Amino acid sequence: MEPTQPLSIKKRKIVFTLLVLLFIIVLPFLYLYATGYKLNLDATDTFVSTGGIYVAADRTGAEIYIDDELVRETRAFRRAFYAQGLETGTHKVHVQKPESHTWVKELPVYPHVVTEAQAFNMPLVPQVRVISAHRTAAGETVLPEEPIAHASTTNEYVLEDSLSPTVLLDDTEHQTLVQVFDDEAVVSLPSRIQEGIDSFLSSEEATTTATTTKVANGVALYESEGYVYARYVGEEENMPYYYCAPEYELLSEEVETVEGVAFADTHDDILLDEAPMAEVCDPTIQLDDKEQIITAFDFYPGSSDIVILALEDGIYVVEIDDRGWQNMQPLLLGDSLDMRVYNGGVYALDGAIMYQILLNT
Repeated sequence: MEPTQPLSIKKRKIVFTLLVLLFIIVLPFLYLYATGYKLNLDATDTFVSTGGIYVAADRTGAEIYIDDELVRETRAFRRAFYAQGLETGTHKVHVQKPESHTWVKELPVYPHVVTEAQAFNMPLVPQVRVISAHRTAAGETVLPEEPIAHASTTNEYVLEDSLSPTVLLDDTEHQTLVQVFDDEAVVSLPSRIQEGIDSFLSSEEATTTATTTKVANGVALYESEGYVYARYVGEEENMPYYYCAPEYELLSEEVETVEGVAFADTHDDILLDEAPMAEVCDPTIQLDDKEQIITAFDFYPGSSDIVILALEDGIYVVEIDDRGWQNMQPLLLGDSLDMRVYNGGVYALDGAIMYQILLNT
C-alpha cells in the first residue's frame, strides 16, 4: 500500500484561504447568535433580537414546559432548564409533576436578558406524621379522634376510645412542640433593618407597628395591619430579580392554581421590544392571603423566596415573586390550623393533634 502523499503547497494555500474566508463569513452570524439574535426568515427583518428563560424546579420527576412545549424532565442533577433564543414578549411557563399541584407563570422575555424563575410543586395529598400527647407502652401514638382527612398519615396510631384501660405514657416530643407553639420567638433586628421596616410602615400610614418578624438571607417577613410583607433588607447588589420586575402585559387575565391551573380569556401578547431600563426596585412585596386572616407565617425551610402562611382554611405555600401573580399551593388543608417551622420541619396544630408535614415527598 503506497503512503498517502501530502498536499502540495499550492493546494494547502487554497484550503487555508477557503477556511479563512469561511471563518470571516460565519463570524458575524456567530457573534449575532451569541449576543441574542437569531435568523428569522418569516419576519421582515432578517435578524430578530431574542432573550432567554431560566427555570429551576424543586423536585425530581417534574416536567418543565415553555409555551406548552416540554423542554425538560427533571432528574437528580438536572432540576433546571435554560431556554435561549426566545422571541421577545410574554411566554407561559409551567412545571408539573404527577400527583402534585402545577406551578404556572407568564414571564416577560427581553432582548439579551435572561429571565429567571423558581418553581415548586406541593403534593396533592400531603403526607404527615401524627404526634399526640400520649402513647402506649408499645410506642403507638394515641389520638383522641381521627386525624385530618386531607392528608395521608405515615405512622401507626390508635384511637383513645378503642383502648382497654391501660397506662398511657406522655410523649416528650409533643410536650416540646407545645412549648414551641406557645412561645413565639422574638427576633432582634439590626437597627438599619428595623429602620427600613419602620420607614415603610410610616410611608403606608399604618396605625400599628410590625409584630413578629422572620429574617432569612436578607429578606424580612413581618405582619402589619393584618397583611404579611416580604421586604428585602440585604445588600442592594444582591437583591433578587423579582423585586425589580417591570410592568408587562399578561397572556391571561386571571389564573386559579389551587386544584390545578385554569386560564381565563386570553388576549394578544404585547411585544417587549426593548430591554428593561434600569429599574427603581421596590424592596417590599405584599403576600397573597386569599382574603383570609393570617394566623402564622414563616419561610419555607431552606428558602428565602417561598413563604408558608396559616390561613383560615389551611396552610399554604406562596412565592414572594409577584410577577403577574403569586403562585399559591396548599400544604395542608383544614380549618383554623396553627403552624410553626421548627428545626427545619413544618408542624401544624389541630386542637389536641399535632402534625409534622413531610416536605420531601
